[in-house]
Amino acid sequence: MKRIIHKAISGGLPVVGGLILSLIMVAIAVIPIPAAHWSLAFLGKLHPLLVHLPIGVFLALVFLEFANQFVPGKPLAPACIVLLWLTVVTAIPTVVVGALLAGTGGYGSDTLVLHKWLGVATALASIWLLVYRGRQSSAANGHISYFSALAVTTILLGATGHYGGTLTHGTGFLTEDLPDDIKAFLGDDPYALDGLAMMERGEIDETLSQLEYARDIDPITASYCESCHGEKEQKGGLRLDNIDPDMVKGHDAETWRAMLNMVNSGEMPPKEEKQLSDEERRKLVDWITASIQRAVALRKADQEPVIRRLTKDQYTNTLADLLKVDVNFGEVLPDDAKSEMGFSNNGQVLGVSPLQVDYYKKIAREALDKAIAPAKKPATTRYRITFGKGIGKGKTAAMIGGYQSAPINSADFVVEVLDDQGNPKRPKDSAAMAQLEEVKRNIGVGMRGSHADRYQVVDEGIMLYSAVPHKEVTPKSWQGPSPNLKLLFRRHFPEEGDFVFRVKASRGYQWEAQKEGLIGLRNDQPAEKLETTILLLPKAGKDLQNMSMQGPWMKPKELTEHASVTFYFTAPRDGYYQVDFEHPYVGAEGMPSAELQIDEHKLQERFHFDEKMKDDASMMTPLTLAYLKAGEHKLMIGGKFFTGFSKVIVTPFPEDHPVAMQLQNEAEKSRAKYDQDVPVIRTFAGERTDDGMDYQTFDTFQNVSNETGKWKHYTFKGRLENLPIPVIDTVETEILANIMILGLWNDYLVKDNEDSGPPLLINQLEFEAPYYPQWPPASHEAIFFDSPAKNDQKAYTKEVLSSFLTRAYRRPVEQEEVATYMEFWESIRPDYARYEDGIKEVLIAALCSPNFLYLAEPKKETSEEEKEFFLASRLSYFLWNEAPDEELLELAKEEDLHKDRYLKRQVDRMIEDERIWHMVRRFSNEWLRIDRHEAMSTNVNAYPDFTRFVKKDMTEETYHFMHYILQQDLSIMNMIESDFAMLNQNLAEFYGITGVKGNHFRPVAVTPDMHRGGLLSQGAFLNGHSDGNQAHAIKRAVWVRGKILGDEPPPPPPNVPQLDPETPGFEKLTLKEQLFVHRDKPACMDCHKKIDPYGIAFENYNAVGRFETVASTGSKIDAKSELPNGEVVNGIDEIKSYILNMKQDTFTRSLVKHLFSYAMGRDVTFVDEREIEKIVSEVREANYSFRSVVENIVLSDSFKGQF
Repeated sequence: MKRIIHKAISGGLPVVGGLILSLIMVAIAVIPIPAAHWSLAFLGKLHPLLVHLPIGVFLALVFLEFANQFVPGKPLAPACIVLLWLTVVTAIPTVVVGALLAGTGGYGSDTLVLHKWLGVATALASIWLLVYRGRQSSAANGHISYFSALAVTTILLGATGHYGGTLTHGTGFLTEDLPDDIKAFLGDDPYALDGLAMMERGEIDETLSQLEYARDIDPITASYCESCHGEKEQKGGLRLDNIDPDMVKGHDAETWRAMLNMVNSGEMPPKEEKQLSDEERRKLVDWITASIQRAVALRKADQEPVIRRLTKDQYTNTLADLLKVDVNFGEVLPDDAKSEMGFSNNGQVLGVSPLQVDYYKKIAREALDKAIAPAKKPATTRYRITFGKGIGKGKTAAMIGGYQSAPINSADFVVEVLDDQGNPKRPKDSAAMAQLEEVKRNIGVGMRGSHADRYQVVDEGIMLYSAVPHKEVTPKSWQGPSPNLKLLFRRHFPEEGDFVFRVKASRGYQWEAQKEGLIGLRNDQPAEKLETTILLLPKAGKDLQNMSMQGPWMKPKELTEHASVTFYFTAPRDGYYQVDFEHPYVGAEGMPSAELQIDEHKLQERFHFDEKMKDDASMMTPLTLAYLKAGEHKLMIGGKFFTGFSKVIVTPFPEDHPVAMQLQNEAEKSRAKYDQDVPVIRTFAGERTDDGMDYQTFDTFQNVSNETGKWKHYTFKGRLENLPIPVIDTVETEILANIMILGLWNDYLVKDNEDSGPPLLINQLEFEAPYYPQWPPASHEAIFFDSPAKNDQKAYTKEVLSSFLTRAYRRPVEQEEVATYMEFWESIRPDYARYEDGIKEVLIAALCSPNFLYLAEPKKETSEEEKEFFLASRLSYFLWNEAPDEELLELAKEEDLHKDRYLKRQVDRMIEDERIWHMVRRFSNEWLRIDRHEAMSTNVNAYPDFTRFVKKDMTEETYHFMHYILQQDLSIMNMIESDFAMLNQNLAEFYGITGVKGNHFRPVAVTPDMHRGGLLSQGAFLNGHSDGNQAHAIKRAVWVRGKILGDEPPPPPPNVPQLDPETPGFEKLTLKEQLFVHRDKPACMDCHKKIDPYGIAFENYNAVGRFETVASTGSKIDAKSELPNGEVVNGIDEIKSYILNMKQDTFTRSLVKHLFSYAMGRDVTFVDEREIEKIVSEVREANYSFRSVVENIVLSDSFKGQF
């Protein structure tokens, strides 16, 4: 028996047996299988299980056959023949149950047919391999033939498996996770539309003639889709029961496009739901595909560029450039709406209301009033203030007080009112003298918001230590950093015009710490009790004002009125002291405050007490440090909204006390630490308010490198209308009203009071406004230029209007257009005594014209020459957000601009120009949602060093990063991960990166352990997508999917709950655990499993963007997550690697789509897909350079238009 079995196996399969089995296989494939009995259907379900047996056995056979060639004597041959028999024996039932499974329905017909016949072919090849193996001779040609057949069978098996996987997992399941460049290498169509098979025109017509929506498609969607996406339930925000089948004129083509992708990928219907039959799937896919392709062809043919109103930014930039007046004219306009893709320059959302038209008229008049010079040059206001110890004694100047004010003694500065030549005015009579003195009596110098130990008047001027930003709590956060020096002009200041602010300064020096006066606290802890501690109790108080004992507390009788009590105490020695006081808890609504004065040194504080302390019987709060001389001192405590107190504690620190030693050594330490650094001047202007100031910085910072006392003049320029200066109210008599501030601080920012930074010495400040470097100003001469025709008013007017209209309309104007405005001028000419005023009325009309307010687009009948000018504007407003310059217009005039070689040169030129910042800032802000960072209210009690300066620098970090990549033409993959970050000193220190000096942003090399490369590690994104208290995984995940991967998740349903902090133990959970609690609900699970993994990877970054490994709860952070495709990533670094290795083109496509939308001024639709894919392919070929993205968008047919 053994011999017989051995002979049968080793002899292979007879030819007759091979023929019989082959006929059976073909019959199974050809004979239709009707609706199967449940038992046969059950057997069909075994196909996915059985199919792995012949595959595994055959692959083992291939391995042994090749291994056998390298073993002497070929001892593995018997095993090979056994494996080949086993392959055939298992393949036959696999084909049978596969046919039964196909009979139950549920798979796409085209793919099923390919899979079925490839499976049958593989089985047939295996059968005849067995026949041939048994009859194989030892001849070389037989050996080669067998192995060739074996290779062909292997290829058939791979192809069969691929289509089987496609049936189960969707199209492209084998390649979907491959890197994009490998996909391209494997032959993917670089312009392929995902999930959309290309059809010929005839095939589209035939498909749509055979299939009708109501008869063939609507029943399918009703049966398989509407239970989850109907009237009662809309999973993923999608409703299909009322979907519009008209993809040409309807509004649901994008939904049909998304549905096709889901059906093709096998994502829909879900595997656990009822599946479509072969015929149903074929009908649905074919009808959607044909409908979309017809819609693309028709919409593309009819697609016209969107005519857009100028955005708020574009209007401002265009008007300022046209009139040569640097004023933010558009500030009063309503904010522009944003499109679905998030851009405010989208023509579909840029409407014009009657209110906006009124604004345009008003702005045009005001703008031309500023541009056209008056008949007489306006008087200039010019003040000079010189600082020095005692130099102002006996001279007139103001000391302007108020809440928390810190005026510089008028004896320490001199005010001079200057004439146009910069010389002090010499009054001719007593009236002029009185007027001059009145002006001086209303000019003061204030240091509000400055700690007394961070500035000092010295013989040479006023010394400013580096500024320390206040914690972002009121009112200190409204008062500027400490110290800041400001000029205070009460009523006597101009309200409009250009101005200059001149600063005479040099490097300064540290002064000795033993200067009598108050010193800012070095920590927030009360001093420990010492034997020499001095207690000042209420019963010892003198000169009570509005104070009385109320239980254990001495409190104000009337809280809103000033209250005070005075004490006298003896300081035992020269040295350092700390003053604390004990008081009751007062909530924020009570505006708890205290005013302290020791001798002539004064301090006013507003408190923000922790609510956790409200049930405590009393609180001990430190007020200040001080350096006092031995002897008697007077101490007053009280103020408006005073908390009350039970005792004041004055603690003398011994010389060897840590605080005393620290203060003693600070000057020397700072001198050594900052000796090689230079101070920085940052200027600001605004209005004094009750608690602080409404201010804004202007111009850029300037470093002060000249040696101490070797004076240098630093000039800063601005425009008064762009700054929040007060509008003078002549009726208001309040002494602290109508005060303009103009000031500066030492912008070498430091983090605490113990560091002086490099000191800045200010000798003199000078203010001049309005400032006219020439007369008439350039704005006037841009309109009323010199011309030989100037003596012929009518001819000259025609020249003026032609020139202005050409620049305003951004194209040559027709004579008929000029004639219209000439007629208007002629009609109003008699009404104006001054020529320029009549012209102004005409220009106002031009600035309200649609030709100025809109970005026009060519019509089909537009000439080639005219199209050039439309392209010039489109290009300029894309890259500069303002009107085209002379070079662009000249190329348009020569009809060369549309040519690719010229467009490429212009793109490079425009990127190198400073005006490219307009595009960088606006596009980055709206694509990356920087506005969320700017609007985020961060818990500054949890993050006390997260100041407005850090916040602003985070915004600038992103803008400078994008600009650097574009200007240097780096790969856009740097946006995902880079070996550099764009930092200045302030932000670098916040991130914990050392060695970065100075305020300017520059590329700083970063290492992996810093976790700072690319956009995904930047504070603007991380803070803007937190909740202000902690990281917010969902916000960050939605941002990554929408902005980086181009897959915007649907918004949550309105009834979905937020993360619930009331959940028991919630505060002890990690972010990952909190999300699990949140999404462990049917309403949340489906969406969150596709979103949350991307956000969990960011858990190491807290609400202000700092990298942490341990959460605030003390638990170790777990940033590991499994992405929807099964890829496991641990933290931000692995998310970046995943995108760089697997999703390069996905990110490129997202960037291209967003920038294409921004460039075109409209949202991207399925009609643009092929053009987008072409750009992506070109960018890939250019190694993903950022400029290639911009260049290929500009060169695209949609952007260029038809030439």
